[in-house]
Amino acid sequence: MSRVWKIIIILVSALSLFLIFRLFFMKYYYDFQEYWTLRDKIVWSESTKLKWSDFLNLNDEKGHYSKVGLSARYNSDDPILFRSKAVFIPKESYASDTTDLVNLRIAQAKFDLLEVYRREMELEVDNLRKQKVDFYKPSDFKKMNERYYDMFDDEWQRFIDAENQMEYLEKIEKRIAQELNYKQLTTIAIFYSFN
Repeated sequence: MSRVWKIIIILVSALSLFLIFRLFFMKYYYDFQEYWTLRDKIVWSESTKLKWSDFLNLNDEKGHYSKVGLSARYNSDDPILFRSKAVFIPKESYASDTTDLVNLRIAQAKFDLLEVYRREMELEVDNLRKQKVDFYKPSDFKKMNERYYDMFDDEWQRFIDAENQMEYLEKIEKRIAQELNYKQLTTIAIFYSFN
């Protein structure tokens, strides 16, 4: 086979891979950087529920910890492009007792509460789009992302510091159910409380 044909085959193959990536992956991801960032995380969705296999099982650690975060990709051009996702980070989450369903319920509530704040952030961005704001810079979106995560973190810290955590957890779950129109959540909370 001549060298020219090898080059043509390589170029056609590369173009095909690029097109496949654009058609299939880009409908779910803003760009390759977002794909790479989210590849080892669990993205929040109404149908995705955390399970103990999503956590590292650390027998020498006591307790549990759920690491969550906000992933955002954006540009400030006209029109503003903005995509964000609430994520659970398995590599940084651990549990020592995988029989305690209350801890799993708490982890799910934390993940769901972050989604509430992510949606509030999206609403703020939608309002900026409607107002055709053109003075926002990428650093402003970064600060917005940090601000909403800090608001979430403050509310979650109030749960951690609560005198009666179960009562506060129920309050948070009711808020989540209202904000996300999430009818299954109350069913899940009832299931966990009976088991």
